[in-house]
Amino acid sequence: MHANADDALQAVRDFTLTRRFNAPRLAVFRAFVEPEHMQHWWAPLGFTMLSCALDLREGGAWRMRIRSDETGAIQTEVGVYREIREPERLSFTHAWVRGNGTLTPTTLVTVRFTERRGGTEVSFHQEDFATVTACRSHEDGWSTSLDKLTAYFGEGTP
Repeated sequence: MHANADDALQAVRDFTLTRRFNAPRLAVFRAFVEPEHMQHWWAPLGFTMLSCALDLREGGAWRMRIRSDETGAIQTEVGVYREIREPERLSFTHAWVRGNGTLTPTTLVTVRFTERRGGTEVSFHQEDFATVTACRSHEDGWSTSLDKLTAYFGEGTP
């Protein structure tokens, strides 16, 4: 019985989101790695990207600052690229910088880009959450971010 409880607990500490975009695979991939595109969608609904610094190479670091549209609070997220296989796959670590400068527990994000007739399917997977609450919060945040990316491509963006 313990094994089933452990399996159920582990299952809620990762998630996968799938979206289909009416855009070529390379364009969708670049929307994940080029700041001029990322600024339009890389923040949950109700947040705006303030800055984006990328060292786009395996082992290279990335850093984003986002602001709450409601409260004005600024948050910083950081990570390291683990795998960059344009235009098929992107993998990177993700953590938040706390007010005291320490990092939240690091998670791993893997994004797969698959050509589909007339567009691209994205499978966005995030794993290794320390808590169920953190997992749910990220799933909600990324879901609204990907909705923003869908709208961005819907507006005819390359």
